[in-house]
Amino acid sequence: MLNIVTELTKLKRRIYISLARFTLKDQLVEKVESLPELLANADTPRYRCCEYKEQAILKEMIKLAMGFDPEQYKNMSLIEMAKQIDQLESDKRIIHVLSVACDRCPIDKYMITDACRNCVAHSCVSACPRNAIVIIQNRAYIDQGKCIECGRCKVACPFGAILENIRPCERACAVDAIKADYSRQASIDYEKCIGCGNCVRSCPFGAIEDSTQIIQVIKMLKDPETKVNAIIAPSFIGQFGAKVSPGKLKAALVEIGFSEVYEVALGADMVALNEAHELVERLEKGQPFMTSSCCPSFLSLIQKYFPEIADKASTTVSPMIALARLLKKTDPESKMVFIGPCITKKIEAQKEKDIDAVLTFEELGCILVSMGINLAEYELEEEIKDASSHGRNFAYAGGVANVIREILKEEGKENLIKFAHVDGIVNCKEALQKLVEGKLDCNFLEGMGCEGGCVGGPGSMMNSKITTRLVQKFADKARWKLALENKAAEEKRKSLAHAMER
Repeated sequence: MLNIVTELTKLKRRIYISLARFTLKDQLVEKVESLPELLANADTPRYRCCEYKEQAILKEMIKLAMGFDPEQYKNMSLIEMAKQIDQLESDKRIIHVLSVACDRCPIDKYMITDACRNCVAHSCVSACPRNAIVIIQNRAYIDQGKCIECGRCKVACPFGAILENIRPCERACAVDAIKADYSRQASIDYEKCIGCGNCVRSCPFGAIEDSTQIIQVIKMLKDPETKVNAIIAPSFIGQFGAKVSPGKLKAALVEIGFSEVYEVALGADMVALNEAHELVERLEKGQPFMTSSCCPSFLSLIQKYFPEIADKASTTVSPMIALARLLKKTDPESKMVFIGPCITKKIEAQKEKDIDAVLTFEELGCILVSMGINLAEYELEEEIKDASSHGRNFAYAGGVANVIREILKEEGKENLIKFAHVDGIVNCKEALQKLVEGKLDCNFLEGMGCEGGCVGGPGSMMNSKITTRLVQKFADKARWKLALENKAAEEKRKSLAHAMER
């Protein structure tokens, strides 16, 4: 997927960098209230009706960037939030529609095209429950003032002459969790939402955003009494530019205050070994198939929309959780910060006590900029050697299934398994439906919510096709090819025992 840096991207990054700098210099309380005016004033480019509208939207975005639900604290000023930042309840829902930013997309959902033949039947007129369709000069028209967007006219037209125009946020949501209300204001149905983050990417007005923990992480790093570990997702390769080696990133993370830096690919090694054994065990007990569980959006999709097969999902935890539990078992007082491409990991972390914060690659990049670190010109390097080639290949679609296939091949059990993998929520839904109906010829299905797998996550910064190739090159340099050869991973997996399960 292309990652285009838009004006919205630049604006969001300016907010993140400003908040990070204020926090680093202990100036958050002093300066946060003036940030909206600093970013939008009479001298800055105008995208809304006036600078005051811009500033109102920026206040909402800043509240999210500070880690709080703007709706819950809509009457609280930024300075008051900054003063009480350690006492306020952190955001639980993560993804929000900013009502003041929502343009209420004035899109006419249904339009009659030139394909209208002014047929005798006029099925569209008959189908409309609000008499919104009229015939003028041998052609049908929709009175948009009366239209309730029910779609009956589109279904009724035998010529397919009625076009359905869908709002970007609604089109991006494969589970219909976003709808416009009677005033055309978009809203999220959290009972339906699976947290994939596609809506965040889709809105051209920046009205759908996710909350961050940038300030909270910097405060942890500034505390000399706190040991903070960074655990970085396998998809980190190439995210900060082709000139930035994995060793440079690790050295930079240590320089800004992280005590240790670990590859989550080590957790992936542990998960692959656990899931391979779980798969064989389940099939031998007569279960017809098993699905992967490392992508939280895919798992949520199964639990909410295919509950009849929810018990067929692997019970193995995600690589992030496996590694965090392992490290916390050794040092319970340490803090754990996951760094990855994923918004849904923020939601997963809400339910896991061993994860203290989650940053996307984009958010980490803004922290580094705020500290004056240019990774492209960085000279220090530290060796990274935690994981096997298998674990590192979890980053892209098909990686999990391939790893489990290789493990079972080594154990002479490859012929027991028929593998399949899908990526993107639409494709995942289709595959799961076929699985339910017995029309998918596999007994292990790997699902990834993002197109291309984790390398295509909404918090990534580079083209996923490029980063996939870079991940594969980095995986080829691992000390071990197979997860089975990483003896430490197997020992650690066994030491966690039931903690490897959800």
